[in-house]
Amino acid sequence: MEVRQCDFCRMPYQSYGKKICGDCLLKLDHDFFEVKEYLYENEGASIEEVSEGTGVSRKAIMYMLKEERLIVSDNKGDGGGILTCESCKKPINTGRMCASCKKAVLSAMQESVGTVSVVKRPRQRAAEMEPESIKGVAKLQVK
Repeated sequence: MEVRQCDFCRMPYQSYGKKICGDCLLKLDHDFFEVKEYLYENEGASIEEVSEGTGVSRKAIMYMLKEERLIVSDNKGDGGGILTCESCKKPINTGRMCASCKKAVLSAMQESVGTVSVVKRPRQRAAEMEPESIKGVAKLQVK
């Protein structure tokens, strides 16, 4: 853990890796719901219109775009030049990197780590399990 300065409020805080303090992170989550509701009612609004309509700062909206919580929609697919790939500088609609740069980074990471194989264990039948290990486990389904 280290002491950092929050990117939003500039106050020092103890960081576990994020560049934003807990208070600002909570405010950004609240702001995200404000922006989301505004965009449902005003589809295709610009960043300035969203900022004025919600009271959320342009900086917070840009953060949401870079964190891939929002997408800039346009007909050309270039995001209107608002965001650019941090690697190759091509215009993008959301995030920090374009799809081709993400793919290149992913393949470079896989090469450096090497291949990872999954070791399959034999499945244990429910009758062989101890009853205590099953207690309190909720059964989940994926639709």
